[in-house]
Amino acid sequence: METVVVKIENTYISFAHVKKIGRGYRVIRIRRIALPENLLGEEAGKQPELVASVIVSVMQNGDFPVDNLAVYLGGGTELFAEYRYSETLSESARLQRRKQTEDALLADASEPVYRVKYYPYNGVDGGLAAGAVFAADAAFCDRLKSALIKDGFTVPIISSSLASFAETAKTVSDLGNRVLVLRAEKQEMQAALFTDGKLVRLARFAQGTEAKDPVAPLLPYINYETKIALCGDELRNTLLRDRLKQVNAAAVGSVNTRMKNASERILLSEEFSSENDMFPDAFAAVAFTGEEGETAYLAEARDVKKIGFGIRAAFIVTLIVAVFACALSPVTLYLAERDKEANRALLEEPFYADAATKLEQYRAIVSKYTELLEAEEAMPARDPSHANLLEETIYGLLFNTQIDEMYYEKGKGILVDFTTNDAEAFDAMKERAGRNKDVFIYESKAREELEDGDWHIQIRVSLSPSAPEAQ
Repeated sequence: METVVVKIENTYISFAHVKKIGRGYRVIRIRRIALPENLLGEEAGKQPELVASVIVSVMQNGDFPVDNLAVYLGGGTELFAEYRYSETLSESARLQRRKQTEDALLADASEPVYRVKYYPYNGVDGGLAAGAVFAADAAFCDRLKSALIKDGFTVPIISSSLASFAETAKTVSDLGNRVLVLRAEKQEMQAALFTDGKLVRLARFAQGTEAKDPVAPLLPYINYETKIALCGDELRNTLLRDRLKQVNAAAVGSVNTRMKNASERILLSEEFSSENDMFPDAFAAVAFTGEEGETAYLAEARDVKKIGFGIRAAFIVTLIVAVFACALSPVTLYLAERDKEANRALLEEPFYADAATKLEQYRAIVSKYTELLEAEEAMPARDPSHANLLEETIYGLLFNTQIDEMYYEKGKGILVDFTTNDAEAFDAMKERAGRNKDVFIYESKAREELEDGDWHIQIRVSLSPSAPEAQ
C-alpha cells in the first residue's frame, strides 16, 4: 500500500511518498517546503483551508498520488504536554495525574471542543514513569480534511507528528542504555529519550539551532552516559555536535551513518542518487505510528472532549512511595520539576539570562536523585504498602488545596504547607483520614486566615508508631 505522509511542522511542511514493505517503508520521493510567514507556528492552526491549499499545490506539482494522505500535526497545530509520576503510583492516581495535565493543557484553548489522545510511554527513568497528552482542535481537523477532499484527496488519518517521531526514533534506540534521539531545525527541535530501548521522555522545543544556546533545553535529558543520535539535516547536526560533547554526552552520532535498525525499516528508492545524503530527510519525513489509530485525531474512532476549565490547584504528590521506600526525600526533585517548565519558557525571554543556569541546576538534581535511587539496595527492606497508605491519605487531604511547600524529615514524616479556600472541607477530610489507626495527622502550627478569606495551614503526616514501617 502506498501513502503520502504530510507533516505540518512549526516552520515547514514535509512530504514523503512511501510504500509499505513488511515492517518498513520504501521512500519513493521526498519534498519539503518552508511555510509562508502567515502560516508560521500557531497561525497555521487558524487557517486550515489555506494550509490545505499549500498541501494541494505541492502534491499536484510533485506528481504525488491522491489516495491515502496521512497528515501529522506539529507544534503550530497541536497541543502537547508531558506528565511524570512514580512508577509505583496506583492506577487511580495515575489517571488523576493525566487528567490534571489534560485540564492544564486545554485551559487557555480558544475553542470549546478538542480531540484528546493519550500516549503512554513504556520505560522508567530514575524511578519515574511518564506519558503524554496530545490535543487537536476538532474544527481544524474537520475543515482541513474537507478542504483536501474537495480537491480529490482521501485523508484516512490525521495524527501527531511528535508521536510518530517517537515511534520512528525507536529504530535507533538500541545504541546504548540511555539514548537521546534529536531532530533539530533552525527554529524547532524534537527529542525522544530512551532507557534500555524504552521511551521515557518526549519533548518539543520552540527553538532550534539558531537559538543563543540551542543545547540549554536538552540539559535535563543528558547525563554522563547519554548517547545522542542526530537525525536532522547534517548542517544542523554539525552546529550541535561540538556543543553537545561539551555537556558530557557520551557519544554524538548521526543517522547519516545508516544505523542498522533504522536502515532496515527506512528503505530509499534507487532513484535517489546519494542515499547517505538523503537518509536524514527520509528519517524525519516518514511516520511510524505504533498501534493503529493510537494517536489519531481523525480515523474510524474519534475522541471528542470538552475543555475542562475547572482546573484543580492541587499539586498531587507522585513521589511519596519513593520517599518511604528509600527513606530519602525526593522533594527537591519535585520542586525542581515544578519550576522546570517555567524556566524553560523563560529561555525565550531575552531579559532572563539566568534561566539556562536554573535548568542546569535541575539537571544536577535529577542526576543526584538517580544516584539515591541506585543506592536503594543498601537500605533496609521496607513494606511499600504503608507508603501507598500515606500517599493516598495525603492525596485525599490535599485534593482541593494549593501546596506551597512540602518536604520529608526522616523519622518525623512529611511536613506540608498549603492554602485552601474551604477549611471546613479540609477539616472533614482530616477527621475521616484520622480514623485510620496507621496514620498520624496533626497541625504543626496555628492556622492563619488570609485577607482574601483563604486559610494557610501547616500539617505533619506520618505513620503511627504502631505501624510496621515506623518500627
